Amino acid sequence: MKPHPRIRKTIKWGGAAMTVLLVGVWIGSGWWRIFLWGPGGTTLRFWPGAFGLGRLPLRAPPPGVQYERLVDMPYQWWFAWYTDHAGSFTISIPLWFPFLLCLGVTAIAWRRDALIRRRALLNLCPKCGYDRTGLASKDAKCPECGASPS
Repeated sequence: MKPHPRIRKTIKWGGAAMTVLLVGVWIGSGWWRIFLWGPGGTTLRFWPGAFGLGRLPLRAPPPGVQYERLVDMPYQWWFAWYTDHAGSFTISIPLWFPFLLCLGVTAIAWRRDALIRRRALLNLCPKCGYDRTGLASKDAKCPECGASPS
């Protein structure tokens, strides 16, 4: 299969930018608590070390953004589920989780790109790494795996 350098480049650089953004949000969440209110009481909330998705149907303010400065609120480090008998609920996800997911995908994309560039410079098969130096033509298929050169 032919590699897609544009997609790989987008994943590499977009993932790097998203990882840096998530670190900034993670650190900034220690100073500010932010509430994004939607219609019907749906909400997206950020507090120290976590974000929450939920619904507060009875006590919901009008749609919009609210924020407040925090003093000495500890970071949340694990997943949580908050609910009450009035139909309110919040699913809380620690910010390290999306950070690690984004970091992992970005690292894999950077590693894959480095491997493809190194194989191209050393005249190796892009699929299996077989040395193509002694082949008669540049367009010959790989004798090891049958892949055509890119």
